[in-house]
Amino acid sequence: MDQHAESPRTRYITTASAVFAQKGYHAASLAGIADRLGVTKQALLHFFGSKARLYEEVLSALSDRLLRSIENVEGTTPETKLRTFFLQLSEDALCNVEDTQLVARALLDAQTTSENWPMKPFLDALGALAHKTKRWSKASDAELFCWIYRHIGSIQHFAISQTTLKGMYGKEAFDVLKETHQAQLRAALADLEKDPV
Repeated sequence: MDQHAESPRTRYITTASAVFAQKGYHAASLAGIADRLGVTKQALLHFFGSKARLYEEVLSALSDRLLRSIENVEGTTPETKLRTFFLQLSEDALCNVEDTQLVARALLDAQTTSENWPMKPFLDALGALAHKTKRWSKASDAELFCWIYRHIGSIQHFAISQTTLKGMYGKEAFDVLKETHQAQLRAALADLEKDPV
């Protein structure tokens, strides 16, 4: 879709996502986002009221995209769906580093009172799907979320490191690293049909 055909609100969220991913919440400014958009700071305030509300909208949009990716994942069993989701997340993270950076920045910027964190619905849906697998059906929430975070963390760390890895080792070596990372992720997800932990 042509960015100019989008509603102003959608365009503002898209641009703000890029700025927040690059700078984080604290370093980003409404004036800087407005400047990048070619609008006034007041235009942003008209739609969102504050930088905090805009940031919440950005994270909600990201959470919605991730939630849709869980809901739309192909597979006939929870195990297949969960495996497919993580493998697709890994591929998507490499192609759309901005979303990956945004999640990392959001985690770093989170306040100590994050009960209403916009990413929670995504994480809850992922946890619910994992609880349906044979392997994790009887696991505690703590065990399950540590397992989920380990995989998400590995995927995100690898994705946001790709520029550095290519710079240090070259594109060919990075391509081997990418294949190895995917193979290790597939191996880690291979036990979803095993008896519960």
